[in-house]
Amino acid sequence: HGIKLQNVMGSLKFTWGNILKKSGSIMIGTSPDYDMALYTLCFLFRRGNQQCQVELDGCPISITSYDFTWNNKVHIGTIYPTAGPPSPQCGRQQ
Repeated sequence: HGIKLQNVMGSLKFTWGNILKKSGSIMIGTSPDYDMALYTLCFLFRRGNQQCQVELDGCPISITSYDFTWNNKVHIGTIYPTAGPPSPQCGRQQ
């Protein structure tokens, strides 16, 4: 079960080690290198309440990231994409 945003992002639920992840999201058609670079930049410059606003193939996407501190060092807690509003170039599909 999931929602697809054109051919650039998907939202899905899955089970990992007998634990249900109710909502997860992935970007479609991008390389792992691109994802890591984008997520790193968003983490460094837009942590917490500020989201990174990006556009992929005309589709608006927000990247959210949160940190945590452990042993006096800042670490990535989570980073994930969410779909922006539908646009003429980009619509949601079930």
